[in-house]
Amino acid sequence: MGKRIINVNVLPGELLDGTGRVCIHLFVPDTSGPFVEPHALHQVIKDGQPVKQRVEAKPTRGRLACDPLRTVAPVTRGNVTTITPRTDDPRATTCIRCLQSQDYKVMMKQYEEVVV
Repeated sequence: MGKRIINVNVLPGELLDGTGRVCIHLFVPDTSGPFVEPHALHQVIKDGQPVKQRVEAKPTRGRLACDPLRTVAPVTRGNVTTITPRTDDPRATTCIRCLQSQDYKVMMKQYEEVVV
């Protein structure tokens, strides 16, 4: 077996020597999304009210904010596997297109209301 390579995209203009910032997409919960994220975070609800700073992880169908039809399964060609880093925390998102999306703005507003 030969050497296996994991390909992770970096942001435009970043160095390709391993020091560049990685492109991390925003995962948006969506019942009609193209994939299921196994550990998406959800606000804990008690007596019909959200509990501040309490979340739980569970499988959730959704999509990427920048490309709603894109799937995220790793793709392997030869010995190179390309992955799609993603997060459901808008603060960790680095993808330029995701940061410009309406989904990002809505999720940041929701996040600020829960955490503050």
